[in-house]
Amino acid sequence: MPADALHNRQPNRDADRLKIIVGVDYGTTFTGVSYVTSDKTSIDDIDVFRTWPGDGRPVEGNWKTPTVIAYGAENGKGSRNRWGYEVRRGMEACSWTKLLLDTSAETAEFDDPSLREAAGSAFFRLPPGKDAKAVCQDFLSEVYRFVVHNLEMRMTPEIFNMTPMECYLTIPAIWTDKARSATRDAAKAAGFGSRPFDTICMIAEPEAAAIAALRKDLRPGSVNAVKAGDNILIADCGGGTVDITTYTVRKTFPALEFDEICVGTGGKCGSTYIDRNFLALMSKRFGKSFDDVPLKRKGPGSEFMASFERAKQSFGTAGFGTSGDESFEIYPIDMQGSLNPDHYDEDEAAVILSKGDMEEVFDLVVKDVLRLVSQQVKIALDTRDKRINLIVLAGGFGNSDYLKRKLDEWCATNGGIKCIRPDFCQASVVRGAAIRGLEKTIPATLICRRHYGFSWGLPFVPGRDDEKNAFFKWGVKYCRGHMNWMIAKGAELTASTYKTANVRRIWLQGDSYLLTLELYSCALDIPAARLEHEGVVRVGTIRLDFTNVDMSRFEQRQGDFGTEFDLEYQIGVKFRSDEGVLKCFCLSEGRLIGDATISFTEIAGYG
Repeated sequence: MPADALHNRQPNRDADRLKIIVGVDYGTTFTGVSYVTSDKTSIDDIDVFRTWPGDGRPVEGNWKTPTVIAYGAENGKGSRNRWGYEVRRGMEACSWTKLLLDTSAETAEFDDPSLREAAGSAFFRLPPGKDAKAVCQDFLSEVYRFVVHNLEMRMTPEIFNMTPMECYLTIPAIWTDKARSATRDAAKAAGFGSRPFDTICMIAEPEAAAIAALRKDLRPGSVNAVKAGDNILIADCGGGTVDITTYTVRKTFPALEFDEICVGTGGKCGSTYIDRNFLALMSKRFGKSFDDVPLKRKGPGSEFMASFERAKQSFGTAGFGTSGDESFEIYPIDMQGSLNPDHYDEDEAAVILSKGDMEEVFDLVVKDVLRLVSQQVKIALDTRDKRINLIVLAGGFGNSDYLKRKLDEWCATNGGIKCIRPDFCQASVVRGAAIRGLEKTIPATLICRRHYGFSWGLPFVPGRDDEKNAFFKWGVKYCRGHMNWMIAKGAELTASTYKTANVRRIWLQGDSYLLTLELYSCALDIPAARLEHEGVVRVGTIRLDFTNVDMSRFEQRQGDFGTEFDLEYQIGVKFRSDEGVLKCFCLSEGRLIGDATISFTEIAGYG
C-alpha cells in the first residue's frame, strides 16, 4: 500500500523551524493554556498561563479560567462579550456547554442520570440563534485572542506573525468521533490552526495526564519513579467527565515508551454532577421557596454556586469537613416562606449544610469514580494479566481531598495499590498537551474503544433474513443491513494502523461522481449483527469524489438503463491520525484513487 495513504502528508522541509507549541485544556468548567517554544529541551520550560483577564480572578493567579461566556447582546446595550473571570455575578451567561457537544445515543453506564434532564433546562442555556458548537467556538475565540495577545507581548508581533503554532487541544477519551470532530471544528473556527502554517492536533485528556505524570512526577530519580513493567491507572476526574485509562511502561530510558493496556472507560460524572446533586437537594429541601429563586441567582456562575464551589474544594481537607459537627454556609440566596432555621439562616441569606449533606451530594459521584476504577483494574487483570500497582489522580475534581481519601481507602482494601496526586494536578492535562508537542511523546499502542464498520448486503438466506430487507443485484437476491465490522473493540492501534473494506457497486454513465458510504460504530463488547440494532451508531458519511478517476479502469456491461460500470474498490480508515480524528482513503488495485473525506453526524442537542 502507498505510504502516502498511511500518512497523507508531504515531507516537512521546515522540520527544524522554530515553532510555538500551545496546549489547550478546554474543560467543562475550567480552561487552561500552556505554551513552550520548540527550541527548548526541558519540560520544565513549559509555561502554564496563570494570569487571566477579568477582575474576578484570584489575586495570586489561577491555573485555569472558568469556561463561561456572557454575550454582550444579552447583558446591556453596547456591551461586549465577556468570558472567564470577566463574567460577573448576575450576568446572563453560558456554562457547561462543552457537554452538549457529545449528544450521542451511546449513553455510558456511569453518565449522570440527571444530565439529559438538566441539558433540556435553563442550566445549559444557549442564546437564541446559537447551538452548542457556536457557543464553544465563541468562547474559544476569546481564548485564542488572549493567547495571541500574550505571545505577541512575549516575543513581539513581528516574530509571532512569522512563527508557526502547533496547537494540542485536549478532549475526553470517552468522546464520540462526532464530538471530537465538533470540538476540533469549533477550535479551528475560533482561530487555532487557522493560519496557513499553523496546525491543530487533538490528544485525549487522560493520555495528556499520563504523559505529564510519566515525564515529570514519575520520572527516574523522583520519589515515585516508575520502572519498566509498572502498570499505571490514570483517573482523570474533571468538571464534566471522568476518564479512566491504564498504561504499562515498556521502558523509561533513554526514552519513555508505554502502551495502553485495555479499553478505557469513563462517564459524564465529573464534579458538575455534584453541583446538580446539590441543586436537587435544595429543591427537595426548600421546595417552591428555592425553585422560585431566579436562575441567575442560583445557577452556574452565580455567587451562590461560587460559594458552593469553595465549600466543595474545602470539604474533606485535614481539619475541615471531617468531624461530625462541621457545617457549611452557602450564600447568598434570598428565599421566601417559613424555613427551618437548622437549614437556612434568614439574616445571612445562607443555606446551612451539614457534613452529612455534603457527603450525600458527593457520594453518588465518588462511588461512580470508585466503580470505574475497580472495573478498569479488574479488566486489566482479567484480559491482559496486568496488575495495576499505581493510580494517578488528575483533573480539577482530582484535587478534591474527599475523593482522594475515599480512593486511598479503596486502594487499602484492594491489594494495597499506591495512589498519588501530583502537585497542581488540575494543570496535569494542559502541561501534558505541551509535552506531547515538545517531545512527540505518544503511547506506542492504544486500544480501540469501539467496533467500526459498514452495513452490507449479503446473499439472502431463507429463514435467517427478512423479506422486507431483500433486493436484487446482478440477478442475485441479497439482504441489506448486515454489519461488516472492519476493526474490533479492543484491537491494538499503532500510529499507522488502518483497515480496509471491499466495496462493490453499480455506477451508470451520467450518475454523479460523488459517492457516499455510511460508517458505523458499536460500543458493545460483542458487536451487533444487524444495522437496526440499538447498539449500532452512525458515525458519519464517507464521501468519495471520483470526478478525476478514469472510470474505464472498471469492468463494464450493458444493462437495462445503459452502460453499467462495476465499481470495485477499497475504503480505508486510519484510526490514529495526527489530527486526532478518523481519516479515510480509497484504493483500487493498490493505488489511491479519488478524494475521500468523512463528514461526521451533525451535533444538535440533548433531546
